[in-house]
Amino acid sequence: MALYYSASAHGFFDDRLHADLPADAQPVTAARHRELMIAQAAGAAIEAGDNGKPRLRRPSASIPARRAALIRQVKREASRRITAIAPIWRQLNDIRFAATVPPLDRLGSPASARFDAIDAVRAASDTIEAQISAADDAALAALDIANHPAWPKE
Repeated sequence: MALYYSASAHGFFDDRLHADLPADAQPVTAARHRELMIAQAAGAAIEAGDNGKPRLRRPSASIPARRAALIRQVKREASRRITAIAPIWRQLNDIRFAATVPPLDRLGSPASARFDAIDAVRAASDTIEAQISAADDAALAALDIANHPAWPKE
């Protein structure tokens, strides 16, 4: 059994079923055929490449889908920055410190400075997410989340 793809017919042919193959039929491995079928089922289109062999064209994401992906990226970056300031174990210790020490004794403490730094990252994250929510296609494409100027200096 051999599989072929024809650009002119926009389809696949199995030589066991088709005695006459189109003149432009290109051989395709079973693994490549399976890969193409799985991608097509997930929404991609199969089209002929410049060489006549099948290739995938994935639909471009809608603006709402791109916004959602960028917001997820912002949340990951905020999490990374917060963890760099204070890992979870440190944050838990700082919360315990804040719960057991009178408010005036907490001022200027390292725990208080970490809380302020984390709050600055959260505020930057909110600002960037608001910018994403209002951005058009070109502005979304230009965003560099990791190097956005709203983030506080590390």
